[in-house]
Order: sequence, then structure tokens, then C-alpha cells
Amino acid sequence: MDPRRGDNSGEGSANAEQVVAFTAKLAQEDSYPCHSGVLKFANVCINEGDAYNSETGIFTCPLDGLYHFMVHMSVYGRAQCAISKNSETIVSMYHTSLPDKCSQVASVSTVVKLAKREQVWVSTWGPGRNDFFASPDNDSIFVGFRFG
Repeated sequence: MDPRRGDNSGEGSANAEQVVAFTAKLAQEDSYPCHSGVLKFANVCINEGDAYNSETGIFTCPLDGLYHFMVHMSVYGRAQCAISKNSETIVSMYHTSLPDKCSQVASVSTVVKLAKREQVWVSTWGPGRNDFFASPDNDSIFVGFRFG
């Protein structure tokens, strides 16, 4: 046991210094979603700790602690979304570039205390409020990391 780290040399135990961090981008084919519910960011850039699931769009907490989550959306029109924890809205964002309809970026972030197995995702509101997009020149991203 390393007394400085409080672990058993990493043999099957979660280490308080373990890195948990992800960045995932909205895929072009998922632009302008017409559903309400979880928004999937399918293109994973980094997923240290393997806690973000690109197939579901859900982050599942592997270690208790404080986490910072951010959403940056490229918007052409109107956008409304939220960062949700276990089906509760933690923080939401509403942005409009109407009537000019020019491309802009909208962002929201939060710090959340999570316990192991709690889940966090980006929620959408449904048609007419999801004018966020991805293109070769513009990314919409979901980012999260654990404070060490």
C-alpha cells in the first residue's frame, strides 16, 4: 500500500487519482435532431476512464467526486438543451439567432457532485428547438471531467 495515495497498488481498486475525462462531438448526421430526450455525441475524441458511452450519449460515473460538464453548441436558429443528472435538469440553455438566422455558439456548464453509477447527459426538448449542428468547420461538443 502506498500511504501517499491510499490505495493497494491499483490492483482492482478505484484510485482517488484516477483520470476520468471525455470530449465527444455531435456527428454531422445527428445535426438538427427532431427528438426530445438524450442527445448522442457519437464522435469521441477522448474517453479516459471509459465512462462516456457514445452509443447512448450517457456518462456513467465510475468514481465519487466533483465533475465539471460543458456543452458547446453550434446553432443556426434556435437551440434549447439541458445537462441532466439522473433525469433531473441541473442547468439549461436557450439560445436564438432568429430572425437573422446566423451561425453562433451557445454554451452552458456546471459542476456536479456525483456518486458512483449516477448518470449525466445532454437533454433536448424536441422539434423546433434543436437547431444545433455539426459540420466540417463547426463542432458541437459535450465535455466532462473529474476534479482530481
